[in-house]
Amino acid sequence: MKKLNMFRYLTGLIALAFILLTNPTNATDRKSSSRNKKAAPTEDKRVQDYKRRIADINQRVAAAQKALGQAAADYKAQVARKEKELKGLSDQYREKAASTKKVVGDLRKDQAELGEALEKYQKALKAKQEADAKRASDAKRAAAAKQAAEANRKREEAKKKAAEDAKRAAAKKAVEDAKKKADARRKPQPKRTETKKCTSTTSDHQQKRVAASRAKHEAAKREHDARKKPTPKKQTKPAPKKQTPKKVDLDRLRANYVRAQKSDDSAKRLYAKAKRAYDEARGNKKTYKVDLERLEKNYERAKKNAYTAGRVLVSAKRAYEYARQKRHR
Repeated sequence: MKKLNMFRYLTGLIALAFILLTNPTNATDRKSSSRNKKAAPTEDKRVQDYKRRIADINQRVAAAQKALGQAAADYKAQVARKEKELKGLSDQYREKAASTKKVVGDLRKDQAELGEALEKYQKALKAKQEADAKRASDAKRAAAAKQAAEANRKREEAKKKAAEDAKRAAAKKAVEDAKKKADARRKPQPKRTETKKCTSTTSDHQQKRVAASRAKHEAAKREHDARKKPTPKKQTKPAPKKQTPKKVDLDRLRANYVRAQKSDDSAKRLYAKAKRAYDEARGNKKTYKVDLERLEKNYERAKKNAYTAGRVLVSAKRAYEYARQKRHR
C-alpha cells in the first residue's frame, strides 16, 4: 500500500511538470517583467494579477521539479534499500534452505539406518522363530519315532513271546505224542482169534521175527531209561512266569510318564516364549500387522499344545500310580 501511494504521488508530479513545461507562458522571465515594470509603472491591475499568477506558477513548477528530483532520489534510495533487503532475504532463504536440506539429509540417513535395523531384526526374529519351530518339529518327530520304536519293540516282544509259547506248546505236544506212542508200545497187543486154521509158514515166520525184534527193542529202551534216570514227565512243563508282564507294563508306564513330563516341560517353555514374543509385539507400535497375526497364531498353537501335553501328563501319571498300587497289593 505504501509503494502504491508513492507511485501515485510521483505520477501526479510528473504530469504537473509536463503541463507547466508545455505552457507558452514559460517563455517570459523575471528580467523582462522587471523591465516592463520600469517601463510602464502604471500597468493594469489585471495584467499584474496575471503576471503574479505566472510567477506563482513558475515557483510551483520549480518546487515541483525539486520535489520530483527528491522523489526520484527517494525512489532510488528505496529501491536500493529494497534490493538490499531482498538480497538479505535471498541469502537468508539460501542459508535456511541449506540448513533444512542438511537436516533432511540427516533425517533420511537416520531413517535408512532405522530401516536397516528393522529389517535385520525382522530377519533375526524370523530365523529364531523358524529355528524354534524346527526344534519343536524335530522334538515332535523324535517323540513320534520313539513311540514308534517302543511300539515296534513291544510288537517284537509279543511276537517272540507268541513264538516261544508256540514252541513250548509244540514241545509239549511232541512230548505227549511220544508218551502216547511209548504207552501204546508198552501195552500188550490183543490176541487175534484165528479165523483160519490153515496159515502159510511164511507169515508165521514173519510174525515171530517182528515179535522178537519188538521185545529186543523194548528191553534196550528199558535198560537205557534205567541208566539215564530221566526226570518225571510232569516236570518237563515250564513254569509260567506270572510277574514278568506286570514288570514290563510298569516299566512301560514309567517310561510313558517320564516322556509325558518332558513333553509337558517343553510345551510350557514354548508357550512362555510365544506369549512373551506376542506381548512384546503388541506393545511395540512399529510391529507390522502380518507379524502380529503370525505371533498370535503361534501363541494360540503353543497354548493348545501346552494344554494337550498337560492332559497327557495327568493321564500318564494316573496310570503309572494305579499300576504301582496294584503291584504292591
